[in-house]
Amino acid sequence: MAIDFPDSPSNGQAFTSNNKTWVFDGTSWNITSGTNSVADGAITTAKVADNAITTAKVIDSAITTAKVAANAVTQAKLAASLSAVTVTTSANRDTAVPSPFTGQLVFLTDTKKVQVWDGSLWLNITLAPPEPPTSLSATALSTTSISVAFTAGGANGSPITNYKYALSTNGGSSYGAFTALDPADATSPITISGLTAATTYHIKLKAVNDMGDSVESSATSVSTLAVPDAPTNLSASNATLSTVDISFTAGSDNGYAITNYQYALSTNGGSSYGSFTALNPADASSPITITGLTHTTTYHVKLKAVNSGGAGPESSAVSFTTLIAIDYLVLAGGGGGGGRVGGGGGAGGYRTNVVGTASGGGSAAESALSISLGTTYAVTVGGGGTGGPPDVHGGDGSNSVFNNITAIGGGGAAGGQIANGRSGGSGGSGSYGGTGGSGTSGQGFAGGGSFGSPNYNNGGGGGAGAVGQTGTSNFVGSGGSGVSSNITGTAVTRGGGGGGGTHSPHPNRGFGGAGGGGDGGTLGYSNGFPGTANTGGGGGGACSDGSGSNSGGAGGSGVVIICYPSSYTITIGSGLTGTTATVGSNKVTTLTAGSGNVSWS
Repeated sequence: MAIDFPDSPSNGQAFTSNNKTWVFDGTSWNITSGTNSVADGAITTAKVADNAITTAKVIDSAITTAKVAANAVTQAKLAASLSAVTVTTSANRDTAVPSPFTGQLVFLTDTKKVQVWDGSLWLNITLAPPEPPTSLSATALSTTSISVAFTAGGANGSPITNYKYALSTNGGSSYGAFTALDPADATSPITISGLTAATTYHIKLKAVNDMGDSVESSATSVSTLAVPDAPTNLSASNATLSTVDISFTAGSDNGYAITNYQYALSTNGGSSYGSFTALNPADASSPITITGLTHTTTYHVKLKAVNSGGAGPESSAVSFTTLIAIDYLVLAGGGGGGGRVGGGGGAGGYRTNVVGTASGGGSAAESALSISLGTTYAVTVGGGGTGGPPDVHGGDGSNSVFNNITAIGGGGAAGGQIANGRSGGSGGSGSYGGTGGSGTSGQGFAGGGSFGSPNYNNGGGGGAGAVGQTGTSNFVGSGGSGVSSNITGTAVTRGGGGGGGTHSPHPNRGFGGAGGGGDGGTLGYSNGFPGTANTGGGGGGACSDGSGSNSGGAGGSGVVIICYPSSYTITIGSGLTGTTATVGSNKVTTLTAGSGNVSWS
């Protein structure tokens, strides 16, 4: 039937008749909707020109999922400039896209790749996230770090710039979040730090490029290293001026062999310690020796055991005191007694740790000496030899001893006309060209022999500090000089065996030689003078007037002198005679007679 449209319609005016609606476009009326539907398949590509269906011609929601069959939108139904993109996984790609057209794209959600169908194959498009690394293997570096080696996957067009890792400590049942390496590291192997000692980790990796992260790799596992337990039962022994031995019981190595120990020292009673220092060279067995210590110091020490995992926890402390440094020790044996025809020999001297002075008795300078607190040291002060009566040897001086150090006593003078002086720093001989006895090696030289007239009893020289001179016809030989040890700022001769003095023979009488040794007895005109006490000086020889009635002088007694830090106290045992004085920052103990023990506290 005929439709009667309104006269003079305006542009866009709508008109409805018999359930159909028309819209005036300014020129003609166009139908826009109706209740009748179009049969399925009635509108085909052949019946619809390109771009004929526009938004203006299709009402909202007119094309729904129910009206479009799966795979119904094909390239043939789209404009030539459009390409369909299918979001799917590789598992159902070929089912979801059973008949791909050339140039069709798919995005695979499992691998995050975009692929294109080239007519026969699905090809990966470049600039995709990288492939995951493979062949993972892990190695423990320390208690807190591991190294993970791997084979890098494909970069898919964009260089790999970093890796991410995820860790599991429950056997791989669950993993933490993936963490990017910081700083970035894109080269195998990578290092993962900040871990816990003696812990088994499972590790997965992801590669990273500008397009994103790869899928996660397969897992590998490794255990971090374990440090050894602390040593126990520490004890100190064999302390010297600068070293100590520390014995201990080693703790468990926790699966990794102990290779060394570290020590830390405290000199304030254990209130604070210095840094731990590794033994060099390494020493992994008890006891260890710590060197470079300071004498006369109390230390507390702690130890740490070291293995490939690092240093373990510190031990409990043990304390010890290094030995007391003796500033000097001077010993002089007793001087030899004088005889009728010669002076007594000076005692052998010994001194230690006195810098820049010659040793008494002609001996070489000795090494430094130390003592230990609470240790008892045996001391003997040597007595002087007795003066010899007519034609009898003067008595030998006794040795002076400190612990195992000995200063030889001087030898007595000869008693007869043709007799040699005795050993030690020896006394001189009688007339007729007899020679002085030999001094002990390192403690004094031989005494000088005399050379006298056959008709007179002329005294010989005493032995020791230097070699004596042989006399000439009618003259007595001169003895060697004693040696001074500067121990208090003043030159004091202590135990340096001196020579007997010289004297021209009187036509009718002979004169005894002066005493040997330091501060020896002087020339005797009747009986010989004794040597000075506590110097080790030899006794003077007697004057001979033909009657043969005079005796030589006794030798001077020896001495033991010890200088040590004033912060310590000496105990002088019974049997010894001595005094102690404070000199500056030191104490000086002088032992003048007897035999007994001394100790320090």
